Amino acid sequence: MKTTSKKILSCTLAIVLLACAVLFTGCKNEPLVIKDSETCIVIKATKEAVGDKTNMLLIDYMNTLTEDGKMTCKISNGMVTSINGIDNPADFSSCWMLYTSDAENANAAWGTVEYDGQEYGSAISGAETLVIKPDQLYIWVYQSFN
Repeated sequence: MKTTSKKILSCTLAIVLLACAVLFTGCKNEPLVIKDSETCIVIKATKEAVGDKTNMLLIDYMNTLTEDGKMTCKISNGMVTSINGIDNPADFSSCWMLYTSDAENANAAWGTVEYDGQEYGSAISGAETLVIKPDQLYIWVYQSFN
């Protein structure tokens, strides 16, 4: 009887382990914030992270990422003034500029940035008005204008 119980327990354990393996194989644990460098921060808007929220603004998404400890940001008068401790100077000789893979909300004529072999256009809206879309990238680049 002990042998039968051990076999049942072993089979049950094997089934549970197999089920866990199948479940975790389908999970993508991609980072939502990629620190490409100190001055290039890439934010991914995934379906899982956005959920069923419609019309979520980029700043709200960034605030959620801040609350989760994935990044930090400050905004003043509608402008992002600091990301991960790098502040815009008072004379705006450098500042954080936003680029996106969302073609409907980008304008390459206003400037582009290359990331991971792709070129992305400057966002036509700021973080407080830009509605994010799942599967899009929002790239913050700290640029100097001297």
